[in-house]
Amino acid sequence: MQVEVKHLDSFTREIKIIVPWKELEKSFKVEFNSFRKKISMPGYRKGKVPIPLVKANYGKSFEVDFIDKNMDKYYRKALKSENFSPINRAQINDLNFEETSDLKFTAIFEVVPEYSLPDYNKIKISLTRYTSTDTDMKKALDEMQNKFSTLKTIEKGASSGHYVECDLEELDENNSPIDGKKQEGRFLRLGEGYIKNQAEKTLLGIKAKENRTITVIMDNDAKVNYNVKARKIQELMKPDLNDEFAKIADPNAKTLKELKNKIQKQIDKSLADDFDAAKKNEIMNWFVTKTKFEPPKSMVENYINNMIEDLKSKSREAKNMEEKQLKEIYSVTAKQQIKWYLIQEKLIEKEQINISGNDLKTEIEKQIKNLIDQNPDIKKYFKKPQNKKRFKEEMEIKKLFKNLENYLTIKEATKSTDQLREDREKEKKGKK
Repeated sequence: MQVEVKHLDSFTREIKIIVPWKELEKSFKVEFNSFRKKISMPGYRKGKVPIPLVKANYGKSFEVDFIDKNMDKYYRKALKSENFSPINRAQINDLNFEETSDLKFTAIFEVVPEYSLPDYNKIKISLTRYTSTDTDMKKALDEMQNKFSTLKTIEKGASSGHYVECDLEELDENNSPIDGKKQEGRFLRLGEGYIKNQAEKTLLGIKAKENRTITVIMDNDAKVNYNVKARKIQELMKPDLNDEFAKIADPNAKTLKELKNKIQKQIDKSLADDFDAAKKNEIMNWFVTKTKFEPPKSMVENYINNMIEDLKSKSREAKNMEEKQLKEIYSVTAKQQIKWYLIQEKLIEKEQINISGNDLKTEIEKQIKNLIDQNPDIKKYFKKPQNKKRFKEEMEIKKLFKNLENYLTIKEATKSTDQLREDREKEKKGKK
């Protein structure tokens, strides 16, 4: 067997394989004789059909099977001799074979590209640490109050914060109702969502059985007119913030002060978790930027296809989007994620990250102990080998990031969450 290798790019290989007839002749004859024994034709007993007749009638069918079997056999031999581990199915080109001739074909496939990790003794990143303000506590308490609130129907006209239970009809440019665009029993809260600014002002004072036309500005800045027919106006009746409310909101809290302390701890933990997530993300970005190689196309395409499939299973809007548009949206993310996946594997090897059987067992036992009350099936979950494997991989990644922090220098800025909200609002306005 002759093997000729070409490097088409950093991750694509082409191997040209030639298997001499002399190397195939014996197996060809043995397999043909075995094949002939199964053939029967009128005037001949099974297995006794003359060879010329078998070849004339079934020769091509036999050769196809023979080619498939031997092409796979010699392709695998070539991969082993050249020490290749393909990451996708090979594309077969220039296939040529017939009896007494050499078997020739070309296989094109992808491999994990060869690359070197950058010197990561000094990883420098910039991060912003956000600190909580009174607004966070107010928002958290407000959400709790809303959860335990009731709606009270009122006779007076709607004010900001009131709910308008209504029927909506989308209107055309002439303010005529559009067929099939009626929504019944909708709830609009004045001052929230799309019912802000001019749309809110238009609905101020509306009463039951009254009609008004509003203009709503959508996310893409499109203006849509609706006829609003009010069924009833409702006011949100919130419970007072006191010790009694605290006991209802959290049975483990005896006073409002205790409840606020618990909420503050949750807020602080959430901000700390966000900071850690941002730190990991910046470390990943540092390696993806500094490590020079192109991720294999097949891996990127598989990642994009999986993301699109997942999105379409969860979003009605995505089902109506063109495949090309979705692929463009996810292309950059897919390339980054595949690069990081490959870099991560090399880093785990270089940093000698290893999770022993005992470490894995101990961590699983901790997980079961902590989660058994919320998830009674947690023991069954960890009995499955694939779940244990996934959990072990998560432990490896966690340990890797802990190691990488030893090489990390962070230029840290501090901002309040109020400033964060202001920045996001400015960003929204900037996009518009």
